[in-house]
Amino acid sequence: MILSIIISHQSPARQVLRSKMCNINLLFTFLIIIALDYTVRVQGVRRFYKKGKETVLALEGEQFDMECKAEVRLTYCAFHHPSGKRFSVASATLKGGFCSMKVTTTKMDNGLWICHLGTHPSGLEKVQPIEVRVVDQVAAVWKNISIVHNSIGTVNCATTKGMVPLTYCRFEPPNGPPFSINSDITRENAILGRYFFPKNKSLDRGDCAVTIIHARDEDIGQWTCGASLDDGKEYTDTVYVDVEGFYKMTTASVAPYLFGVFGVLLGVVIIGVIVWRRQLCLGTIRPNEEGDAHELQALPGPSRARSLPRLTIESPTEP
Repeated sequence: MILSIIISHQSPARQVLRSKMCNINLLFTFLIIIALDYTVRVQGVRRFYKKGKETVLALEGEQFDMECKAEVRLTYCAFHHPSGKRFSVASATLKGGFCSMKVTTTKMDNGLWICHLGTHPSGLEKVQPIEVRVVDQVAAVWKNISIVHNSIGTVNCATTKGMVPLTYCRFEPPNGPPFSINSDITRENAILGRYFFPKNKSLDRGDCAVTIIHARDEDIGQWTCGASLDDGKEYTDTVYVDVEGFYKMTTASVAPYLFGVFGVLLGVVIIGVIVWRRQLCLGTIRPNEEGDAHELQALPGPSRARSLPRLTIESPTEP
């Protein structure tokens, strides 16, 4: 009875305030739902950047925003599809240096997209490459990697439906036994003394990666990464690893050096022969036959007969 009296005697201002609070709560709930939906939709696509090139991993039939931007105002924007088609973009965001186009992925979208940005006022066009790969739920981040001989490199695979946790991660090297790996495998207890899990990766974030220590020739070839999600299935992809440096110097690049050394030696021999023949023609060197003939020639001047002493014996005279 007392409670009903208190409620009935509430001021109109308080009732209006309560109504506004309810509306605000409903608004926040609606915004949270939109944010969650947007987060799920955006995280369904994984974007990776390396040396100025963007790689987008997407599932078939998934919709995502193909984006590129510049630091200056844009006069136009266009996307060059791997098939050769071109898509022009007309949007108010061009004034802010931002260009975007919605893409629903199919197998035909696999490949290198080129974003053409017409900058203002310089007129110079800015080009941004974007590699789109329509993949399964686990995919290689980079399909081809190069590691300098005797240095460190990482083979990296990841989930494509956002940062979905993995139950395990495993690799099959081209020349060696397969192995499983996780964050407990560090550089100090590396598998076979050469393979460990990178510090900046995590199975809980959907990363399946291995760092190779002292890369050498046996690491060259196709690596296979395998990982499992909570559905119990294993998803695989392949990465081709190339080792630069010593390997190429001793095989592909050794022939030019050998030809160069051979050419220098041949040039030295030819110059030596030319110099020798030139000295011969100028008479600074005489053939051996001429010298032998000179030694056999008689000395100039009258010849002198060899005289022997003369001995005369006289008998004694008789008296």
